[in-house]
Amino acid sequence: MNQGVVFKQQASPKGRDSWSLTSTSGAELLKHKNQAVRLVDLALWFGREVDVETLTPAVVGSATEPIDKLIAWFRHNFYPDRGDLIGTLYSTDVPDEYRSAPFADAAVDEGTYELLGSRPPAPVVNLSLEELVGALETTIGAGGYVLPAGLVRRVLVAWMRGDLVVLVGQPGTGKSLFANLLGRGMESVLDLAAPLVVPIRADFDEAEFIGYERLDGSPEYRDFARSILRTEEPLEARVVVLEEFNLAAIETYLSSVLVATQDQERLVRLPAGQEAQLPIDAFIIATCNSYRDEPETRARVSSPTKRRSTIITMSNVLGDRYDEDPANAVTDLATDLILAERKRIQNRADRSAGTQFDGLRLYNLNTVDSVDDFSDAVRTSLKDVTSAVLETPTGRSWFTMGLLRDVVLNIAHAPRSESAELEALGHSVADKILHQVRGSFSDVEAFRSAYANLPNAEEIDRLMERMMDGPSDELLSLL
Repeated sequence: MNQGVVFKQQASPKGRDSWSLTSTSGAELLKHKNQAVRLVDLALWFGREVDVETLTPAVVGSATEPIDKLIAWFRHNFYPDRGDLIGTLYSTDVPDEYRSAPFADAAVDEGTYELLGSRPPAPVVNLSLEELVGALETTIGAGGYVLPAGLVRRVLVAWMRGDLVVLVGQPGTGKSLFANLLGRGMESVLDLAAPLVVPIRADFDEAEFIGYERLDGSPEYRDFARSILRTEEPLEARVVVLEEFNLAAIETYLSSVLVATQDQERLVRLPAGQEAQLPIDAFIIATCNSYRDEPETRARVSSPTKRRSTIITMSNVLGDRYDEDPANAVTDLATDLILAERKRIQNRADRSAGTQFDGLRLYNLNTVDSVDDFSDAVRTSLKDVTSAVLETPTGRSWFTMGLLRDVVLNIAHAPRSESAELEALGHSVADKILHQVRGSFSDVEAFRSAYANLPNAEEIDRLMERMMDGPSDELLSLL
């Protein structure tokens, strides 16, 4: 739950932060559970081996009935009386049948433990596939994300077949954002646990992903093992997002999971000689930059991994929209991007989670309701620059929505004057766009003409000359 809604963090003079629940945390948590938990149920389970007749008055107070003594013991040991938890998240009522049933003389035996510990049936998805796809598309689109047609359905069907889903595409095509929005959408629509996000590093191996055996022989589990392999609800679905999937060689950290997806028992070996089953509905979605584009930082994806995966190439939504409507696509999308950013920051403020600079961000963004609020000169230059890039095959491959967002927000944060906005666009060309440019000399001829009227055109030209200062017709990267 978000900071400031259920919990709050305060700096301590001693250098160690203190944490506490908010006064309305019970009501907030109840929104996500929909039904209060009876204290007596918690007391009966956690106190199943407590002999209530041995409890002292300091613990039970004035309680005389065995069940009231047990509730008093629970409240004494677990401190549920915090904020508004009692009366919202926790209920104090005791059903009449509980009072009429006597306590057993002996503790619960092992056979009864096994019966009580049997798995409850999994929740049922009461939507058809098309209804679920529609609900997820609505949830994802509500945040301003421009969703490629059919993408949600492709991912869901791949998961239902038992595949991993790998999203491939240029930086800025929305791979990570889509994966996280889909995970959050599944959480919201189907009342699942929050998605598990695992950022992959170049040094990742199985010890980092699953865990390892300590020197004393005990296991040390990582997030994937704790949340997925050792879950107490293995029949429920859970979304796992692997960020930058191929920064490390995939088989070095994921091999046991890949094997388990093809194994009838779905067994994964854990540290210290233990085993666990990979849940059937552990839905893995990974983001991946192409080895072909970045051989210095990416690992190849092997044939066995491809065999167990559905690999979806993320389309360049900006390029697609430009093909459909060259005259208006850039300005229409730019307006959507500004409004989505403003809404995102406002949402943080509304839930008391605004950051120190969010007020300044909102002040600047509130000066723009659409690209029409920009000066005529900067709108024309923005169209000229983006069109010059998107008209070339190489430019269409790398000029993405993420890059357009950065350029447009740079202009939005400038003062509302023609000179300031043109200067902001010029800085974006020099600081963002130019570093993505690739291809041959002929690919940038129109681009050079498009930025010629910007205030810092000479600076951009010097950088472009450096990129063209090579033995061949291919542009050289500035970095």
